Amino acid sequence: MEWVETAARSVEEAKDLLLDQLGVDHEDAEFDVLEEPKPGLFGRVKGQARVRARVRPKTPASRDDRRRRPAKGKERSEEKTPKPAAEERKPREPREPREAKQPRAASPRPESNGSTESSEDAPRLDSAIAATESEAFLQGILDAFEITAAIAIETDEAGDLSAAISGENLGRLIGPRGGVVSALEELTRTRLQHVASGGSTPRFKLDVGGYRASRRPNLEILVDDVVERVRSTGQPHVLDVVLAGERKLVHDRVAETATDLRTHSEGEDPVRRVLLTPADAG
Repeated sequence: MEWVETAARSVEEAKDLLLDQLGVDHEDAEFDVLEEPKPGLFGRVKGQARVRARVRPKTPASRDDRRRRPAKGKERSEEKTPKPAAEERKPREPREPREAKQPRAASPRPESNGSTESSEDAPRLDSAIAATESEAFLQGILDAFEITAAIAIETDEAGDLSAAISGENLGRLIGPRGGVVSALEELTRTRLQHVASGGSTPRFKLDVGGYRASRRPNLEILVDDVVERVRSTGQPHVLDVVLAGERKLVHDRVAETATDLRTHSEGEDPVRRVLLTPADAG
């Protein structure tokens, strides 16, 4: 049979038109797409689809045996089979009330291998290990500063650590008002927390060149002098104490020896100070 050709908005629409013209089903025809519509802006298409088709060549058969498609718009002669009437629904029997679900018991957690335990379950870092790690860490600091000094670490009855660095020319490890000592102390604590892998660690204190050991009595003398000054003048006085540990010492000293005065901290770190005022001051 000869080819027939048509154009439409899409290839599928063109194929449907050709099938109507040929009067056959899709599997009995062969198609040749001559041109497809081109995509445009915002999902639109340009041009039309051009398609040609013909009846697929096959062994000749009688004309009555060919399956032909009815043309569009022509009503089918087949009558629709009426659907059987729906059966009457039987009323559902009331269901028995469900039992309330019991809360599921939490399954016990598998035991950890120690490296991932939470801080509540992990054991405390052994004091001997903490002392070894602290000494190694501080020695690395001395090497970085190119300072030759001795490191001594003591463990008290509670297993807490006190480290002392002694030697000459240790000013760089002390810093203004002991700021570097405090920083080294905090860094060493961080190192121990890393070694503990989430567990607790012993308390750790550090002194360099006897700075803190001598600082306490000197600070107590200074606080006593300021107390007498505030008592005699009735005016507040600011103590230039920036380290948290030393501020606590001032508060404790005044609370023990001068109940007629009161103290409070003001300002923000790193310039937080302690203010001494008469207790009856407004």
